[in-house]
Amino acid sequence: MKKLLAIAIAAATPMMAQADLLFTVDAGASMWNAEASGDVDDGFKVGDGGLNLDSENNNVLFVSFEHPIPVIPNVKIKKTDLDLNGDGTVTRDFLGQSYTGETKSQFDLSHTDLTLYWGVPLPIPFFDINFGLTARQFDGVVSVTEKNNPNNSEEEKLDFVLPMGYLNVDFDSHFGVYARAELNAIGYDGNSVSDMELAVGYTLPLPIPMVDINLEAGHRVLNLTTDEDSMDIDTDVDVSGLFFGLNVSVGL
Repeated sequence: MKKLLAIAIAAATPMMAQADLLFTVDAGASMWNAEASGDVDDGFKVGDGGLNLDSENNNVLFVSFEHPIPVIPNVKIKKTDLDLNGDGTVTRDFLGQSYTGETKSQFDLSHTDLTLYWGVPLPIPFFDINFGLTARQFDGVVSVTEKNNPNNSEEEKLDFVLPMGYLNVDFDSHFGVYARAELNAIGYDGNSVSDMELAVGYTLPLPIPMVDINLEAGHRVLNLTTDEDSMDIDTDVDVSGLFFGLNVSVGL
């Protein structure tokens, strides 16, 4: 009987080890303390002496689905709220409009990503590498309004879709600590976007089979450069800052 029990346990072990390979669903949320620098509208600063944008906390949400079928891509959807506001006095014309008093400004780069990606099929100890394509839908605006004269305002929509290359590298120490690097980027015809995240995290030691809860912190840098001939506005802006988040992974 003991021999039969040992055989049964040995036979079941590989199945248990592979149980989380059918599919994995990840979902998470983070808070990004973002601050902008650079300029828009042919040299108009987004910081002091220009739009005077303040650093603000912004929400980031994502969900992803992975499976073991090689030819079908995995899917990730990510929503970033990136709305920065400021108060001050515009010292020169902005977007063709003149201002004489105090102003309030907005620089909204909120966007949604749809990413299709595949894992590198070669086994690399401790590393998980993924690559693919991202379609990023920007749904934002840059605007200035004179406080004492709300009718004196101007805005430019930042509403466009960009295809981007996607690369993700995860390092798992198998001691609960992990590291992650993620990049989305494209450049063409005087326009470019690069979005880089570096993070470290810790997987909580919970006795819940096939469920991981992770805490992580990191730094994210988003650079946007646009040309007025193709995007109706000149921009060369960096948005960067620390983020802190929590995500849950469920594998079956």
